[in-house]
Amino acid sequence: SVRWTSSNLAAESTAMANMDIREFINGKLQAEVCDCDFFAGRENKENNDASAVPSLEALVKSRALCVISIGNCPQCEELAAFLVSRGVPETVVVKWDKAAHEYQDLKRQLSAHAGEVFTFPQVFAVGAYQGGFKQVMDKIESGLFDELFEKEFEIEPRTVQRIVEKRSMVSFSLPNCPQCDTLYEDLKKRGAPVQDIFVKLDKARPEYQTMKAQMQRLIGKQQFAFPQTFVRGVYQGDFDEVIAKADRGEFEEFFSQEFGIAPAASAPELPAPGAIAFDEDF
Repeated sequence: SVRWTSSNLAAESTAMANMDIREFINGKLQAEVCDCDFFAGRENKENNDASAVPSLEALVKSRALCVISIGNCPQCEELAAFLVSRGVPETVVVKWDKAAHEYQDLKRQLSAHAGEVFTFPQVFAVGAYQGGFKQVMDKIESGLFDELFEKEFEIEPRTVQRIVEKRSMVSFSLPNCPQCDTLYEDLKKRGAPVQDIFVKLDKARPEYQTMKAQMQRLIGKQQFAFPQTFVRGVYQGDFDEVIAKADRGEFEEFFSQEFGIAPAASAPELPAPGAIAFDEDF
């Protein structure tokens, strides 16, 4: 006799599910194919119709990042290509077929997150709805997905580096930062386009910690204060250092080339006290 245990029952059931089971009926050996529904959970067969309804929730929870797209969708293809360029695998993209019988039901479930009227792609991260094309692109560019990409796909976070490389001059600042505000006003008075220079981080935002860590690696300092400034990809320092360089005129050539700001006119030299200026014909 065979003594069944919980350990060998599961293995035996798996093997039997792939076998033809022969049995004797009325003294004759019958060749019958096993009804594998039994081994797959025949007791739940009456619920098959309900379970056949596709579940959006199950889909988005099954992966860390889920990009839902459809065919002939330029923005879907653009987002997919953008993610691949950042190192995200193509497997995050799930393409729905509008001709499939389950499409309307899935679309109805998606509308509970995206609204009655929406376009593709639609994105979920760790089961949470993130938005459509523009919202997700903005979040990626802001560094919101850096931590997720690093954890799930081993992608080194480089949002701060990309911002520095993209802008000829950038100053990273914080809200309620007096020195940030002072530098903003100082550069504004010099004619610099401060609205394009300053990037405001926020300690309350979920991406702040990874952005701070990136800043530490980039400037080579564990301790620093805002603002932090870069010019043409080169680190310029904190508030005191940047103000001092600006006062010494170290940015004049850069301001002229990048922003069309004329160098400040030098004050005329005054004669020494008691000195007499003679005309050449005197």
